[in-house]
Amino acid sequence: MATILWVHDGALRADHPMFDAETVKSSRDYKAVFIWDNDYFNKAEMGLKQLVFIYEALLDMPVDIVQGSMVEVLRQCAGTDGTIVTAATSDITLTQMMAALNTSHRLQVVADEPFAHLDKTPDLRRFFRYWNKAKSSAMQHHGGMPILWTE
Repeated sequence: MATILWVHDGALRADHPMFDAETVKSSRDYKAVFIWDNDYFNKAEMGLKQLVFIYEALLDMPVDIVQGSMVEVLRQCAGTDGTIVTAATSDITLTQMMAALNTSHRLQVVADEPFAHLDKTPDLRRFFRYWNKAKSSAMQHHGGMPILWTE
């Protein structure tokens, strides 16, 4: 039974919690892959600079880069009884791919720590309105939430 760690453009860092998921830790031979899917990139209207950023980030990660259709490559890599572990995302296209994979494979979606903690839903019509609310807690451990207990 293969365990595939699916790295996508919403989780481009080696310290993402999906690398520490119990399924990955307990697997003797998991494979971390990023699928270079030109159809997905075109649909997302990613430009050359974004693609170069993604590629350069992947070079610093323990991941294999495979070209092809994301769903098809993942199904092939995982086999018939494999598990696919990936990062949660708000990208609707990736979410639809996850739903399709969930029909044929065990899929584990791992959430990341929040970028920032906000007391209420932000006004997203302008970036600076959002940033003025988020900057005090952004990029702090646990999204700026106070730590109430320690182990």
